[in-house]
Amino acid sequence: MSRDLLRPRWLAGHLLALFMTVLFVVLGFWQLSRHHEKQDAVRVREAAYAAPAPPLGPGPVASGTRVEARGTYRADREVVLRDRMRGERIGADVLTVLRLADGTAILVDRGWVGSPTIAASPEAAPPTGPVTVRGPYRASRRLGPTDTVRTVSGRLGVPRVDTVRIGIEIGVPLRAGWIEAQYQDPAPASGVPALPQPEPPDQVNHLHYAIQWFAFALIPLIGWPIVLVRTRRRPQGDR
Repeated sequence: MSRDLLRPRWLAGHLLALFMTVLFVVLGFWQLSRHHEKQDAVRVREAAYAAPAPPLGPGPVASGTRVEARGTYRADREVVLRDRMRGERIGADVLTVLRLADGTAILVDRGWVGSPTIAASPEAAPPTGPVTVRGPYRASRRLGPTDTVRTVSGRLGVPRVDTVRIGIEIGVPLRAGWIEAQYQDPAPASGVPALPQPEPPDQVNHLHYAIQWFAFALIPLIGWPIVLVRTRRRPQGDR
């Protein structure tokens, strides 16, 4: 039987089984490497959200510029930015007035809540005392004639951030732009409102595919010896 397994047709089967096993294992490790690359990319982006930024100065700031602002929140001056999507869910962003050291005030988007009613709950209250926020500076957008301003769960509800109109409505003069917070210290104790997270590189589950490839590697690794054992048990003339 040992000599039979060294015949050319059996050698070809041995090599094919070995090749397929090695191929599937290599593909599995490649998928694992892609998984780790994606995780590293997400960690880099998350670190960029928390990275230091230039302090917000008194002069004009270009929209999209990352800035850092320090001050204290005014919990009695909050606005709900309605109809904000997070994935496939619709909710609202909570805008809170941040009083700066120079006495001016700026609106800060503290994050997303699943329902405007959550913005009024104690768990969504802003931290007391000094706070540091970092994120892109956004330009104000004037409300149009068809844009509605209404009360939502006891708070002013707006479809876009018009700092002039909001300042008039809440009785606080505001800076021309606002900050979309990506980082806040202290962070929300309950995770509400939810600060934005960087988007994943893609939706492919490489870890799942890696497990599949390793499972495929077991087919020739286990199946070929079974074929050899069954062949050995057959009569000599049937081999």
